[in-house]
Amino acid sequence: MNMSLLAISTAGIVFLSLAGALLLGVALFILIIPFKPWLVALLSGCYILSFKLLSARSRKIDVMALVEAYIQSKKSKFGFSFNELEAYHLSGGNCQQLIAGLYTAKNSNIPLEVETAKSIDLSGLNLKHIIESAINSHNIMIENISALTQDSFEIIACVKATIKTNIKNALNGSDEQSLKDKISSFVISKIALSSNYKNLLSNPQTIIEDYQKAKLDDGNLFRLISLEIAKVDIGRDVGTEMAIKRAEKEKAYMQVSAEREKNQEELRQLQMKTQVEEMKGEVLSAEAEVPKAIADAIKEGRFSIMDYYKLMNLQADTALRRSILSDEKAKKSKEG
Repeated sequence: MNMSLLAISTAGIVFLSLAGALLLGVALFILIIPFKPWLVALLSGCYILSFKLLSARSRKIDVMALVEAYIQSKKSKFGFSFNELEAYHLSGGNCQQLIAGLYTAKNSNIPLEVETAKSIDLSGLNLKHIIESAINSHNIMIENISALTQDSFEIIACVKATIKTNIKNALNGSDEQSLKDKISSFVISKIALSSNYKNLLSNPQTIIEDYQKAKLDDGNLFRLISLEIAKVDIGRDVGTEMAIKRAEKEKAYMQVSAEREKNQEELRQLQMKTQVEEMKGEVLSAEAEVPKAIADAIKEGRFSIMDYYKLMNLQADTALRRSILSDEKAKKSKEG
């Protein structure tokens, strides 16, 4: 009886020891190993060795995010190993975004190589957003594109473009503004080649005909799906404005020329008045010499006093006649 109790006690002790050791091992496993990620991977059918999870945590990696990316990779059959995803994460990549982007591209039948996807993600771009924009098109408006037709009328056009992201040019393609500039230049050149503005107003789609041949989206991040004229208006009549400005310039030139001629005429009149005054001065100077000459002639006996009186009478008679003539002219002018 005592031997049986001793045997049972020994077996119980061994059982308890083993159970305790097992419980201690489980506790240590839970404490040391990232248990939740390990359990999620196990239940998802994507078993991961515990020491790999421990190694990842020792590198301060978000183990749960890495495990979720690994499960997505396995479920999507992309074939990434846990080590590959860990190395990609350490290089600065976003594993979940990489897998999600590849999965979206695969389901949408968009050809996307893994290395291209990695390059896009490592460049800092949102891979999922780029793929979604490659699937779903969106519209952009280019307003107030202004140019002159050959008959000098201003045409103002508004263009609507439908675009999608071109994944091939995601890393080195030019941006949306560059595409807008190319479209604007194309529309301007088309308007400039038009000989009659009325043709554009009646059939505005001729402005963008053959736009595909121009390959406007070459080297751009966005692929041009369609292009259409949303609105077209007539602006200024530049030809008429230029004619008006030309007429105003000619008018101003004529006014300046007339003013110059007027000034020249006034200058000529002033010069003539100056000459007349100079001649009058010369006459007065000559007349001032007459009395002196007469006095000298009387002294020398070449001119008598009687001759002098006759000269004075002649001058007085001449002055009287001039006065009478001037009075008669004044009366006639008044009567007339």
